[in-house]
Amino acid sequence: MPWWSWILIWVALGACTLLVLLLGGIYLFRKGVAVMRGAGEALDQVAARPARTATADDAALAALAPALAGPWAPGSAVFADPAQMRREYEEGRERRRLARRDRRVARRRERGQMQSLSDLGLN
Repeated sequence: MPWWSWILIWVALGACTLLVLLLGGIYLFRKGVAVMRGAGEALDQVAARPARTATADDAALAALAPALAGPWAPGSAVFADPAQMRREYEEGRERRRLARRDRRVARRRERGQMQSLSDLGLN
């Protein structure tokens, strides 16, 4: 093999490497532009969304907030009576369950949907 064939081989390898790098760069640039375009559209949708208004659920949660907070400070449960903490936990769980049921019944009533007998306490 003559000496100049090695020069041709290395030039061809370098040209192929540059071509692959150029095509990879173009591919990555186009993907980046597409991602930025999608992010811009998402930002426009978020900006165009109307502000959230207060609902009846918010008022109900605000009314329950003092009851859910309890009379103890954070960390005081460590030194409290376990039976009392268990009782308070179960009472709170029952209050939350009844509040969810009441919201479900009201939601179904305003939509005109059938009520579950277990929700109405008839079974």
